[in-house]
Amino acid sequence: MLWILLSLGSTITFALVSALDKVLIERFVPNPRTFITLVGLVQFAMALGALTVSEPMSYTLEDTGLAYLSGLVAGLYLVLMFWVMRTQDVSRVVPITSTYPIFVAALALVFLDERLAAIAWVGIIATVAGAALMSFGPTTRQSERGASQILPFALLTVSSLAFGLSQFVSKVVVDEMDIWTLFMWRGAGLGTACVGLTVRPSMIRNLATTMRTPAAMGLTLFTEGALVMVAVLFQLWAIFYGSVSLVSTVMATRSLFVFGLGILLSLGASRMLDEPREGRILITKLIAIAMTVGGVIAITLA
Repeated sequence: MLWILLSLGSTITFALVSALDKVLIERFVPNPRTFITLVGLVQFAMALGALTVSEPMSYTLEDTGLAYLSGLVAGLYLVLMFWVMRTQDVSRVVPITSTYPIFVAALALVFLDERLAAIAWVGIIATVAGAALMSFGPTTRQSERGASQILPFALLTVSSLAFGLSQFVSKVVVDEMDIWTLFMWRGAGLGTACVGLTVRPSMIRNLATTMRTPAAMGLTLFTEGALVMVAVLFQLWAIFYGSVSLVSTVMATRSLFVFGLGILLSLGASRMLDEPREGRILITKLIAIAMTVGGVIAITLA
């Protein structure tokens, strides 16, 4: 069951990344566009670093293209998620993007001939339902109520689909390509999407200012560099050793860890985040957590 440990390792690390991303967007970077471009540049740097231990010319054009595509669609996922995160609690954003296992399961069923038991499908449905409840439960933010949620929900659903497609494509190519080469091409594609979709001449000054700020760059390099590299490598190894549908569903529990981190980072004098802590809201989220955990247990035991 090595894939479970790798999946959980990736999930917990990505949860920490999500919480710190929200801190960066709210406190250290002028606007989401600048942050997304900065993330893309870090991805290019990591891809260049991976070039020293990879074999980019040893694979077919088809495999290389698929590895690059997995990064492109993962980049779309990040762009949409970060764009919505600027106005939404991180504990509401992540659950919607965590519904991607349903897309991965459908793709794997059709193209990879993966078969899931009935209880596994029940688990997927429970996981997705729990994520939806966490996202659309009661809130204290005016920006997260009623009709104002329609556009963010639509953007995050597309983001979830993009991440699911990235997971699926990674599974297709991971059996043909070594992990470091896949990591390199994936990083190149992700960087292309983040920079290509957001960079504008008008934001160069903001980008330069941010890059000259030690606190902003230090936290960005730690979060988007070191932590993301660990999380992605765990994710790719988990996909290599396990079923992509089950790996993706276990990783969808990121919302649980983000919820806990959001509460912790909203306590104390520093108040790095401003997650709501009202009893009614917390109870709704805990119910959603129970549904999500129950779904993952059902999938794991299937």
